Amino acid sequence: MQIGFAVSEFRCGRDHICKLWQLAHDAAYAEVARLATLPLLRAFPTRCKSKQLESLKNLLWAAITHIGRSLLQRLIDKKLSLKSMNGIQRVYWLIAGAIVFPKSYQDRLKDFVHGREIRIHHLVTFLSNDDPVRFSLDELEISIQELLVRLIGSYAGPMKKEGFVTSGMRASDLVRRLVQCLATSPTATASDALNSLLADLSLSLWRSQLSWSLNSQPVIRRDAHYHHPDIALVCETLNGGTPANPGDLAALVVDRLHETAAQIRDGNTDDWKKYWNVDSYGRPTNPRPENNCRDTLLDDLHHRLPNDVNAQPEGQYADDKRADIRVDYHGFQIPIEIKKNSHRHIWSALQNQLIKQYTRDPATEGYGIYLIFWFGKHGQKETPPPPSGTRPANTEEMKKKLEATLSQDQARKISVHVIDVSRPEGSATTDESSP
Repeated sequence: MQIGFAVSEFRCGRDHICKLWQLAHDAAYAEVARLATLPLLRAFPTRCKSKQLESLKNLLWAAITHIGRSLLQRLIDKKLSLKSMNGIQRVYWLIAGAIVFPKSYQDRLKDFVHGREIRIHHLVTFLSNDDPVRFSLDELEISIQELLVRLIGSYAGPMKKEGFVTSGMRASDLVRRLVQCLATSPTATASDALNSLLADLSLSLWRSQLSWSLNSQPVIRRDAHYHHPDIALVCETLNGGTPANPGDLAALVVDRLHETAAQIRDGNTDDWKKYWNVDSYGRPTNPRPENNCRDTLLDDLHHRLPNDVNAQPEGQYADDKRADIRVDYHGFQIPIEIKKNSHRHIWSALQNQLIKQYTRDPATEGYGIYLIFWFGKHGQKETPPPPSGTRPANTEEMKKKLEATLSQDQARKISVHVIDVSRPEGSATTDESSP
């Protein structure tokens, strides 16, 4: 009865046909949808009035939800081969095909819709689907989510839904939801998609949301890929053995850094001198370059870390960025970013380098160490002033001021460590200008 009634209504050019909405949206009509949808789609006219597109939209969503993919693909191929089909209806068939068979239809959809405002408008109309029974945007393949953001986002920028809802508002809301789907996907493919979209100049109006999503997505990835350690690893850690997770590894490294700092400051071998250039009499002249200080610290760390824990310089992370030191063990990683207290980016590198660039890696689970070599005042080079407040006068003040820039969540996983390598009062010195 549904098929016979609807087909006759198609032929009469009716705008609204009874019960087609229910085939796509009402679970009680699922069995009718499985039996009636394909015959109705076969009978739907290839040239139709614009008001009849609502019926086509409902039938295609019913097919996506209830019909076997192979049957649907054969029908879509047959329909798209008809040259008599009008352009707007072709948008509907192409996006339906791209939803269920991305590899077969996404390039055809892009070529047909890209840069065509009317076609993009109808693409938005089709996707602005009110409560389908079993389908939501996050079920789309990542490649289709990315393509839709690219197509629609270049047509509509961010807008709030206020008052009368316009087509631009619907397009904006759709892009926002698609970007959110990418941000909450725990896959590397979603990260790549967000990076690619952020680099697209035609999406400049969406840059802020894309940037925020790209920075937040690694947290989802870390949580999704976290595996609880097995009993053997937990027991080994509790007995003072090797780490069971990135948190253990971070705690181990911080503990060894404390040991190293104590030896540098209080040991009887004047280890602090290893971080300074000295004259022919062994008197410190000026601090060594940052990389030399890092290598000296690495040498001390190697003697204190368990054999299976590897610490190496220039660890590579996202966007081809490199942390000063990367400590890894069994797939866990802890990045260490190092600065001398006189570095001009001393106050910004904690957020802009360590957190935004290095702890994004899922292998870190958000853990990282910000390490400062404190040389005190040497000549005219002293600690740059912080964005607010006064310069720190000692290592404790430096540590507290940096820790104050961390959010509560960041402070759980980011450690700030300041190693005092300054010249002790009364030590033999020479002027920095001395040869």
